[in-house]
Amino acid sequence: MKDPKSLIGGFVAGAALGIAAGILLAPDSGKSTRKKIVDGSLKMKDDLMNTVDVSLDNIRKQFNSRIDQLARSGKSTIDETSEKVKV
Repeated sequence: MKDPKSLIGGFVAGAALGIAAGILLAPDSGKSTRKKIVDGSLKMKDDLMNTVDVSLDNIRKQFNSRIDQLARSGKSTIDETSEKVKV
């Protein structure tokens, strides 16, 4: 899995460049440009929050999977030790 920080950093940089290019290539009145900046910023925020949520879900799944694996390993070790003690 890619590093979440670089994934988020790349996303933010790409979104910022896209917004800036769009504003520079299609200049409008000041009011219209400000509205585009606000709308673009809000969309970027929403996209960033979705990306963070997905990244956190992936981290949670990996963490829970590792905990389950450790629990199974610990139970297996306890079972093997119990069998050895009985013998």
